[in-house]
Amino acid sequence: MRARIILQWFSVGSLAAGVAVMASPGMAVEVPPGHTMLCVDGVPQRILVELADTGEERARGLMERDNLGEFKGMLFRFERPQPAVNGFWMFNTRIPLDIAFLDPSGEILAIHTMEPCTHSEPSSCPVYRPGASYSSALEVNAGFFARHGVTPGSRVRPANYDIECEPVKEE
Repeated sequence: MRARIILQWFSVGSLAAGVAVMASPGMAVEVPPGHTMLCVDGVPQRILVELADTGEERARGLMERDNLGEFKGMLFRFERPQPAVNGFWMFNTRIPLDIAFLDPSGEILAIHTMEPCTHSEPSSCPVYRPGASYSSALEVNAGFFARHGVTPGSRVRPANYDIECEPVKEE
């Protein structure tokens, strides 16, 4: 019997957030509220990401976390494109992270590895900028993108809720 997928999508830009339940005999997977699943070119497994859609959620980000699961992350989504000079810092962030800046279609424009900032003043922390206008940003554990061969030009897209992400077929 084929898996039944029930989806309710709420679009923000080109990437969508979903509440989904995948059900088949003996199996049910639920995506928690405030999260979605993504596929990234080169990564065979779905990535469960928390959504940072509000100014408060984006400002807090992954601060004060002691760990992040291997295939987990945070997707920062913006209502309007962000200028190239806007970036991210690691104030009060305890774990090293990779960040990918995305255009509206999910293409990765730039990737940076960011180290925790131990300064007591946020203004003393380095700012990681993409050098191009961007619509969203994806943070995962440091080294994740390099381990999977993800580079600028790779794409991020909503998962189809299969167990693994299918490679994008070139036409």
